[in-house]
Amino acid sequence: MSTQKKQLSPKERQKRLQEKHYAKRVAKLRQQAKQAAQHSCGVPSTTGLLAYPPLPNQANPQQQGEMLPQGNKSNDGIPKKCPRDVERRVGLEVDGPDLVNFRSACREGDLSTIKSIVSSQSLSPLDLRKGLDDALKNGKVGVSRFLLQSGAPIKPATPAAVLRAPADKQVALFQVLIEHGWTVNTPESLLPEIFWSNNEPLFDWFLEQDADPNVAGPQYDQEQTLRLAASQGTVQVVQKLLNAGANMASSGLYWAAGAYPEGSVPNIRRVEPSADFDKSRIPVMELLLENGGDVNHRLETHHMEELYPIVNAVKAGAVERVKWLLRKGADPDLKGSWGSARDYAKLHSSDEMKQVLGVEQ
Repeated sequence: MSTQKKQLSPKERQKRLQEKHYAKRVAKLRQQAKQAAQHSCGVPSTTGLLAYPPLPNQANPQQQGEMLPQGNKSNDGIPKKCPRDVERRVGLEVDGPDLVNFRSACREGDLSTIKSIVSSQSLSPLDLRKGLDDALKNGKVGVSRFLLQSGAPIKPATPAAVLRAPADKQVALFQVLIEHGWTVNTPESLLPEIFWSNNEPLFDWFLEQDADPNVAGPQYDQEQTLRLAASQGTVQVVQKLLNAGANMASSGLYWAAGAYPEGSVPNIRRVEPSADFDKSRIPVMELLLENGGDVNHRLETHHMEELYPIVNAVKAGAVERVKWLLRKGADPDLKGSWGSARDYAKLHSSDEMKQVLGVEQ
């Protein structure tokens, strides 16, 4: 065995490693898809933001409270680097006793101790920012305001720290950030994270502060909030986004049509949602159609994806949604990257789906 390994060229070894990694990944996805198929979603909620709560072992893709860096954006009003910060050498970036006491006071909301330390020591903007993050995450409104007044910088990741605070403190904390120059759209909107947290009062507050739902997501995925709302949200939250100027009527129809239970992997295992889950998207689709949605809207994408709502619904195993789309004039013969709805159903769908689309079994 060892002799055979030695005889493999670097290219062959790399190929075998890739094949092994791919096999592990596929096995993991199959297990995930199997668990999703066994999970009962139950009756969808008609209030709040999420129609279905996420599974306990399914983490928020945005890692709630963390924002991905998007490089050096210009004109967002937020300093990218503290001018007095000194690059600390690897291994030396350890808080000293005074800074440990300072950060502990920030977490506990001990404003008198914080004022004493700030007045008697020369804390760098980096130290102040660490204290601010601690105060925000622990819901300390007064401390946060004092640290900002003392020169703590608002960095791109600072607003997301508020989402780790107790829910009843979050609006007040965001208001403090607004008092010091932050806006709800810089450096990017937090609406996706707020949607996942199912915090409806905070979501409403952001919209009241003119959060732009059309760019509410990372730079590489600015339609994220609209997609989440269409595929996983209640009719109520979709209506709120439309009222706020969301351009999602047609694209939303596509996303709602193709929604499937969390954890499902259509390319690995056929998706067969419960009747409740399947039908839960139809009221959202009705609303989007009433607001100008097109059931034959072609998705603009550079990826190999289903291009039409009805193909997306067929892939999601959503028989009731397919029936609804057909009644509303969807064309099952429109072809995209994966063929037409009938083409896909012939190869991958249940007998019931084939019957609905008139596909020979």
